[in-house]
Amino acid sequence: MSNKILFVWDFHGVLEKDNIYAVRDICNLVLDEFGFAKKITIQETIKYYGLSWLDYFKFTLPEGNYELWNQMVKRVLTLQEKGWNIIKSHIKPRDFSKDVLQKIKENNNYNILLTNSSVEHAKRFIDFIDLAKYIDEVKGVDYHWSCRPNQEIHNLKSQLLLDFLKIKNYKKIIAIGDRESDIKAGKNCGAITYLFVDLKINKRPEETEADYVISDLREILKELN
Repeated sequence: MSNKILFVWDFHGVLEKDNIYAVRDICNLVLDEFGFAKKITIQETIKYYGLSWLDYFKFTLPEGNYELWNQMVKRVLTLQEKGWNIIKSHIKPRDFSKDVLQKIKENNNYNILLTNSSVEHAKRFIDFIDLAKYIDEVKGVDYHWSCRPNQEIHNLKSQLLLDFLKIKNYKKIIAIGDRESDIKAGKNCGAITYLFVDLKINKRPEETEADYVISDLREILKELN
């Protein structure tokens, strides 16, 4: 058995912070372009954070339909550099994320990103906040950009991780995420699970299947001992 520990990281809401403001701004830009006076609030953005773009428009405009919501998602996709510039103006690395990832790497362990975004977009995100050098592999289910209704995200993530583990062998697996779908995906793969909670924007959950609930990424480092 390998002596390496595998750390499986969700990205949004865990390794980054403040991208919620970019999501809000992009949603409101598209709403305005489609002629809607209604705006999504930062509180609503936080509530839906991590879901698909379609979900954002669906929940913001419940009077709409899938044709309208899909058109709005497609508009997000065509924003290209305009959208990326909005993201870049807001997104920052989570406190201590660089230190924690670097320490894991220095101890000869393995960091992978398991995200709802596409691999291409996830790599761009980690480049923006200078984390790419600490991430060994990026795995993405490409769900954020989906024009499909919401589905069991943890099943998609679980399968992706299980496929990865078929040809890998680790002393133990640590999964870190900010949604219960991340925790369920980790549990399905035999991981020790950490639910990360940003106390500035979220309350601690009353119920979770996670082994640990943390609000400081440095707590992950106890797994190196």
